[in-house]
Amino acid sequence: MSSSKDVGSASARPDISPGSVFARKFPMVARSALILIWLLSLVAVFVSARHLVTGSVIGQDSHAYWLAAQGEPSYGAAPGQRDAYLYSPAFVAAIKPLALLPWPLFCAAWFAIEAAVVVWLVKPLRAYWAVPVALLCIPELVVGNVYILLAATAVVGMRKPAAWAFAVLTKVTTGVGFLWFAARGDWKRLFQGVGGMVLIFAIFYAIDPTAWNAWVRFLFNYRDGTPDSSISFIMRCIIAVVLVIVGARKRWAFIIAPAMVLASPVLVSFIPWTILAAIPRLLMETSPDHRTSSQAD
Repeated sequence: MSSSKDVGSASARPDISPGSVFARKFPMVARSALILIWLLSLVAVFVSARHLVTGSVIGQDSHAYWLAAQGEPSYGAAPGQRDAYLYSPAFVAAIKPLALLPWPLFCAAWFAIEAAVVVWLVKPLRAYWAVPVALLCIPELVVGNVYILLAATAVVGMRKPAAWAFAVLTKVTTGVGFLWFAARGDWKRLFQGVGGMVLIFAIFYAIDPTAWNAWVRFLFNYRDGTPDSSISFIMRCIIAVVLVIVGARKRWAFIIAPAMVLASPVLVSFIPWTILAAIPRLLMETSPDHRTSSQAD
């Protein structure tokens, strides 16, 4: 039986959940951020509802992935065109088993996978934070892109560097977070990540070198294909690199998420900001609990 002293000490233990320390230091900023996130979440819901009311297809982006997986990936369509496939052949190979499903079931499965990831990402938050953050992900869930999976990549990649291959082999520049290890001089994890990416590339390139060559040509031909100007995109990427370096020096892992958003090829829509859902779990990477468990490991 626990003593009253033990119970008292347990109840007096400070809350070190993600963001709680920041909220105690800057209560006004935390309250303002919460209000802003709730307002933005309502906008996200409205945008998603409008998307559906106007007759737009649910899973319009995931349909491009499903279609590409039905045969060989084709890079004939320009970015922005309907069913244009933009990612590496490795991504198609990875989803081929799921793409054996007919389109309606694939769409439902893709939605379910991303929804489950959203729940996992916001789980560390209290409900009054978790709900609006989850609502902010609805536009991404409706179109079925990969930004939620990129948010998960940012979190998993802190422990398993090879996971950054997903970002590099889909939306190439969002892999900027991988520079975290170089900036911290963590050469072991840097080489683990590089080795994992090289291995993935080598295996899939050996299977279909023609498709990989076509993807590289596609990236080169549409290097100026971002909605904003190429100069703006380059500047965004430079700022993203600086953010990752500063974050690595300060041990601010949460900065990886906004850096990935800035480095995204598309920034003019609501959807890329979904990556920010990684922040709650990235905050845990430098929390006292995490440091203790890491040392125990």
